[in-house]
Amino acid sequence: MNLEQLGNIIRERRNELSFSQEVLSNKSDVAIKTIHSIELGKANPSVKTLERILDNLGLQIIVVNK
Repeated sequence: MNLEQLGNIIRERRNELSFSQEVLSNKSDVAIKTIHSIELGKANPSVKTLERILDNLGLQIIVVNK
């Protein structure tokens, strides 16, 4: 998965939950600029930041070993 795909998943789920970027920012304690950049595929978030965002969206990271 690339950063653009990740951003699309986050944006789509946020919209499904009717969260604005500001609401997600407040819930996850992640700067709104960071959320905006992630959704555009322009940021490479740390695992901790990504976990905080995904937790508030009801999503999780699954690591698959090849």
